[in-house]
Amino acid sequence: MTQRILLGILLLALSGCTPETKPKVHRLVSTKRAIYDAFVYVNRIPEKPEEGETAEDIAGRIFGRLANQEGRVLLKLPAGMDRASYLAFKTFFRYEGEKQVGNCAACHSPAEFADSKTHVVARGAKAMPTPSLRNLDLTSKELGKVILGKIAASNLKRAGEADEIDDAYSAIRLDKEDVPGLVTYLGLLNDVPDESFRDLILEATVLDTTGDLEDQ
Repeated sequence: MTQRILLGILLLALSGCTPETKPKVHRLVSTKRAIYDAFVYVNRIPEKPEEGETAEDIAGRIFGRLANQEGRVLLKLPAGMDRASYLAFKTFFRYEGEKQVGNCAACHSPAEFADSKTHVVARGAKAMPTPSLRNLDLTSKELGKVILGKIAASNLKRAGEADEIDDAYSAIRLDKEDVPGLVTYLGLLNDVPDESFRDLILEATVLDTTGDLEDQ
């Protein structure tokens, strides 16, 4: 047995692993098991608002963390998440600026992606409870229609043609080109089996952020 093999076995023993076992995933407090949650875990992104924190506050903390990870080229994406869905993630949480603004977290705040409040979301409609965006039982085509409806409601709100629609819609700056990415992003909120979730964390890969990512 060579000295290199002996050293490898010693290191595995010190780490509490054997050649047949995989490294453990530590500090996994959340019970959420979606691709989104694996992404949050590996990048140490805030999981939910702190007490008294607004939707804008947590969005600010999230973008601060993303800037840190992007700048150091350390941002990791689990399987099933790519550049397009990552950009849609940023659009979802963005609440101001000249880039695509979804302002979605104003009502759909993590970790449940619902705020336990009621909102008017369409012209002439009544206030309804905010539904969670996790594990939506909708096809991609149906989700696309829902997002297009949100864009239409936003246009009406900003044009002064539907004052009853929630004020959060005034901040939305999206068009139909943003829909496919947001549909893909919402798919990241669907749970996966525990064993698959563990692999999503351990096998996440670094996204190249040396290009124009900060401009999107």
